[in-house]
Amino acid sequence: MNKQMRAVFTILDYSRYEEAAEMFENEGVPVRFAMHGHGAADSDILDYLGFGENKKSIMISLLTAARADKVIVTAAKKLQLDKPGKGIVFSVPISSMTVFLSGLLDLDEQKHSTEADKESEIEMSYQYSHELIVTIITKGFFPEVKTAANQAGARGGTLIHALGLGGEEAQKFLGISIQPEKDIILIVVNREDRNKVMKAIADAAGINTQGKGIIFSMPVDAAFGLSESNIIDEIYKKPDEIE
Repeated sequence: MNKQMRAVFTILDYSRYEEAAEMFENEGVPVRFAMHGHGAADSDILDYLGFGENKKSIMISLLTAARADKVIVTAAKKLQLDKPGKGIVFSVPISSMTVFLSGLLDLDEQKHSTEADKESEIEMSYQYSHELIVTIITKGFFPEVKTAANQAGARGGTLIHALGLGGEEAQKFLGISIQPEKDIILIVVNREDRNKVMKAIADAAGINTQGKGIIFSMPVDAAFGLSESNIIDEIYKKPDEIE
């Protein structure tokens, strides 16, 4: 797969689901998934960030890099994600996908490209200043992850209930029985905080604990709505627009 692809995550209050779904529909995003989760920040942090409710909507969209850039900016503006407490949107690189899916996303990009886009592509400068930490643990051990991550400097996260589908080989390799009910915690942190947050989670609920947690991270190449980044980033301006 030569063309860069992105997975765009949008997380906001559950009451804003219809608003976000309509926005993505209007943008013609061809592949998107929706699920529900819960905020993983303490109540005082939720109040600080301005989140009005704990129940969250999580939407994942698959797009080419060029389309993802534009959709993220549109989401940030139309859903007001450049303001504190409105939610977050971020993207992570995809290393590979099936030929069918890649072709579908290529067609989507062609459909939504204008002549101006073809003549002048928006230049992106991915600094990978943030990381998405994904923790998959046995259901019921979320409090341990939440406490450890917060003490290590994480500002919050999102909890999703899921099912484990590991086969016999995975169970043999990990040396554990993969239980069907799992908790998935998504936490976006500054890159410099990644290691200490992951270590804290591993110590509290890692593979050698009762939580049997599996922890990994992915680079976030663009993000809006984080408390330390509440404006449209300079990377989305064309070179001649940067002062």
